[in-house]
Amino acid sequence: MPHPKPSAMTGTAELNAMIERVTPAVLELLADGVPRRKPAIVAALAGQHDKQDVVHALIRLTVTGQVEETGGKYMLAAAEPG
Repeated sequence: MPHPKPSAMTGTAELNAMIERVTPAVLELLADGVPRRKPAIVAALAGQHDKQDVVHALIRLTVTGQVEETGGKYMLAAAEPG
Protein backbone atom coordinates (compact mmCIF):
# COMPACT_ATOMS: atom_id res chain seq x y z
CA MET A 1 0.00 0.00 0.00
CA PRO A 2 1.54 3.37 -1.01
CA HIS A 3 2.27 5.92 1.68
CA PRO A 4 0.79 9.40 1.35
CA LYS A 5 3.19 12.16 0.39
CA PRO A 6 4.42 14.16 3.35
CA SER A 7 2.96 17.63 3.38
CA ALA A 8 5.16 20.69 3.28
CA MET A 9 2.94 22.06 6.06
CA THR A 10 2.57 19.52 8.81
CA GLY A 11 0.24 21.40 11.12
CA THR A 12 -1.46 24.52 12.30
CA ALA A 13 1.60 25.88 14.08
CA GLU A 14 3.65 25.76 10.87
CA LEU A 15 0.85 27.36 8.87
CA ASN A 16 0.45 30.15 11.42
CA ALA A 17 4.22 30.77 11.47
CA MET A 18 4.33 30.98 7.67
CA ILE A 19 1.44 33.43 7.61
CA GLU A 20 3.15 35.55 10.28
CA ARG A 21 6.27 35.73 8.09
CA VAL A 22 4.38 36.73 4.92
CA THR A 23 1.75 39.09 6.38
CA PRO A 24 4.03 42.14 6.85
CA ALA A 25 5.05 42.03 3.17
CA VAL A 26 1.43 41.85 2.00
CA LEU A 27 0.38 44.71 4.29
CA GLU A 28 3.35 46.82 3.18
CA LEU A 29 2.49 46.26 -0.49
CA LEU A 30 -1.14 47.27 0.05
CA ALA A 31 -0.27 50.27 2.24
CA ASP A 32 -0.14 52.57 -0.81
CA GLY A 33 -3.93 52.25 -1.14
CA VAL A 34 -3.87 50.83 -4.67
CA PRO A 35 -6.34 47.91 -5.02
CA ARG A 36 -4.61 44.87 -6.54
CA ARG A 37 -5.75 41.53 -7.91
CA LYS A 38 -4.39 38.37 -6.30
CA PRO A 39 -2.06 37.53 -9.23
CA ALA A 40 -0.53 41.02 -9.04
CA ILE A 41 0.11 40.65 -5.30
CA VAL A 42 1.64 37.20 -5.80
CA ALA A 43 3.84 38.50 -8.63
CA ALA A 44 4.99 41.52 -6.61
CA LEU A 45 6.10 39.27 -3.75
CA ALA A 46 7.43 36.40 -5.89
CA GLY A 47 11.06 37.14 -5.14
CA GLN A 48 10.40 37.10 -1.39
CA HIS A 49 7.69 34.51 -0.75
CA ASP A 50 6.17 31.36 -2.25
CA LYS A 51 2.95 31.87 -4.23
CA GLN A 52 0.87 29.61 -1.98
CA ASP A 53 2.21 31.32 1.15
CA VAL A 54 1.05 34.70 -0.18
CA VAL A 55 -2.38 33.26 -1.02
CA HIS A 56 -2.74 31.80 2.48
CA ALA A 57 -1.74 35.13 4.02
CA LEU A 58 -4.30 36.97 1.86
CA ILE A 59 -7.01 34.57 2.95
CA ARG A 60 -6.14 35.06 6.64
CA LEU A 61 -5.96 38.85 6.28
CA THR A 62 -9.34 38.91 4.55
CA VAL A 63 -11.00 36.66 7.14
CA THR A 64 -9.62 38.76 10.01
CA GLY A 65 -10.80 41.99 8.38
CA GLN A 66 -7.37 43.55 7.85
CA VAL A 67 -7.77 43.37 4.08
CA GLU A 68 -10.93 43.75 2.01
CA GLU A 69 -11.62 42.00 -1.29
CA THR A 70 -14.00 43.79 -3.63
CA GLY A 71 -14.52 42.88 -7.25
CA GLY A 72 -11.52 40.57 -7.18
CA LYS A 73 -9.19 43.29 -5.90
CA TYR A 74 -7.57 43.45 -2.47
CA MET A 75 -6.85 46.54 -0.40
CA LEU A 76 -6.29 47.40 3.23
CA ALA A 77 -9.51 47.60 5.22
CA ALA A 78 -10.65 51.08 6.11
CA ALA A 79 -9.65 52.04 9.62
CA GLU A 80 -12.60 52.13 11.99
CA PRO A 81 -13.19 55.48 13.64
CA GLY A 82 -12.19 55.36 17.24
